[in-house]
Parts: sequence; structure tokens; C-alpha cells
Amino acid sequence: MPRYLCWPPAKARLRHSLAGWLHPTSRASLPLMMEVGGIPCRLQELAGADPECIKAAYEALSEQSIYLRFMRAKQSPTADQLAFFLDYPRAPQIGLLLTDGLGRPLAQAQSIRRRLHPDRAEFSCLVADHFQHRGAGRRILLALALLARAEGIREWTAEVLAQNRPMLALLRGLGLPLTLVTGRELVFVRLDLSVLDTL
Repeated sequence: MPRYLCWPPAKARLRHSLAGWLHPTSRASLPLMMEVGGIPCRLQELAGADPECIKAAYEALSEQSIYLRFMRAKQSPTADQLAFFLDYPRAPQIGLLLTDGLGRPLAQAQSIRRRLHPDRAEFSCLVADHFQHRGAGRRILLALALLARAEGIREWTAEVLAQNRPMLALLRGLGLPLTLVTGRELVFVRLDLSVLDTL
């Protein structure tokens, strides 16, 4: 029996999370430099990133991280898969990449507009194992949310494994209005981005 859980906007928390760093207002404002987790970082579009660098970052992820994000076993990506991942259509999709000072990927997030509901998009986020619990997931998701909202996205949706507690905790902590529909294995997530208009 599914359960419905709802959290209203937490504007004070959202304002706190948005304070102290330069926000992207459009894709044209990228790349941006910022400090995350105590180190200088670069926020850029995922498109155009070095495929070998992305592949190395993927290979460094644990089996558990791969399963929680992609819901499958770890497999080495092919050249065609990397090209598809990095050379995406820009009109319906936004991809962000957070890297350290040496250009090594720390976090990645995507927003893909739904074809039949153009004001809705599916989102995803992945943080490198060695950089988790340092605020990178929150930072890249909020930056992506601002860009998605600027491009007309009102609602984000995703399916998250019920055992992916770190991601569910991250989403609850963003401060955006959140609805969860919980099942035995999957949780359907809905985030309302329109609250960003009032900040």
C-alpha cells in the first residue's frame, strides 16, 4: 500500500542554502567558480566535458553508488554511451558538472524536460564517493533547479530506490515543496520549483 508524504516549502532553509554563492541565472552565466566543501570548484555544463575524465569518475564510483543511482550493476561505459551522455539535445535537457581545481568531477546532475508535459522534467544527481556529505549534492541540485525554473520547468519528478536514504534525506533538506509516494522498492518524488519565484 503506497504512502503519501508531503513537506511544505521551508523558505528559511532554502534562503540559507542559496546564500553566499553566485547563482547561475542562465546557461550563458556558466561556468561559475565557487567553494564547496572547503575547496574551490567549477560549475559548468556537462555538455563538452572530457569523455575520458567522465569515464574515470564513473569507474571510481562504488558498486553501491552505481546501483543506487542507475538501479543496475556496474558496467564500464562504451564510447557510444559516453557520447550519448555528453552530447545531449540542449533544448529539453540541462546537464551540470561540478569539478575540483584539477578538473576532476565531483558531482553531476541533469534535468530532462518531459515531451508531453513541457513544464515538468525528470531530474537526477550523483556525487563522487569521496566527496559525499560535503554539500555538493545540495549545491548542484539548487543550481540546476534555478536554471530549470528559468527555462520554464515548474515541477521536477524522479524515481528513487527506497534504500537510497542519503538521496531522500538530501531532497527533504533542500527546502523545496516535496511530495513522496512510497512503495516497497521505489519512491516517486515530486518537487515544486515554482517556490523559487518568490525568493
